[in-house]
Amino acid sequence: MRVGVKGVQFSFRAGGLLVLLFGLTLFLGAQTLERGNLVGTVIDRDGKTPVVGAVIKLRNVTSGSVYESPPTDAKGFFRLDGIGKGIYQYGITASQGDFNSSELVGIIANETTKISVTLSLYESAVQSGVQEILRAQADKEGETRIGRVLRFNPATKDAEVFIEMGVLQRGDRIRVKGPLTNFYQDADRLAQNGNAVRQILAGQNGLLNVGRNVEPGDILYIVCRGGTPFFLTPCGIATVVAGTGLILGAVREITEKTPVSPIK
Repeated sequence: MRVGVKGVQFSFRAGGLLVLLFGLTLFLGAQTLERGNLVGTVIDRDGKTPVVGAVIKLRNVTSGSVYESPPTDAKGFFRLDGIGKGIYQYGITASQGDFNSSELVGIIANETTKISVTLSLYESAVQSGVQEILRAQADKEGETRIGRVLRFNPATKDAEVFIEMGVLQRGDRIRVKGPLTNFYQDADRLAQNGNAVRQILAGQNGLLNVGRNVEPGDILYIVCRGGTPFFLTPCGIATVVAGTGLILGAVREITEKTPVSPIK
């Protein structure tokens, strides 16, 4: 009788264990279905030379989860598997230093996102300006005053701005704020001396094409995209030049010969 009871008890416990293991398997399977992968190459600014030993870092913009790839191989190739689905900031650490990006990469469940990334070093003056802004943004929750509006041409929507600190770069997310002004936009068109430029440095004047009317004295802020960047002292910028999947926040390029309107 005791043996029978023990046998029944043993069978029940074994059955309960099987049910538990079956449920855990289903749970882990469901978790696996919510993950994707990222593969790609890291190349130098010339678009040809592979960057060896680079580490790609991802941070989920919602949860803050961080993933790191193994170093890139001799062909600049990397693979990072088992990433939770979502939208990610990315940065890259290479032998030259650290590279931030203003772009966001989407990881889709059960799919592999493919990207090709180039690394471009900042010029010395630009690097100092970028680092100054990033340090200020870390202390001021993502927005930093960098300049002010001097004049505005309503016919062309060009504002003459003076950059007080850091650097204003083409593609930066900015905010213009004043007594009658308060809006956000991307700095898609910058110019100096009648020519399109990629950046305006601290202590310089330049033209910024704006989407709305502004007033002299309005304040110009740089807005941090997608949260705090990986690195506060980057030496350059990482940019996706090709890929399949969800890539957000890519900078639209314009040529150096793009016509610009002078302030009258």
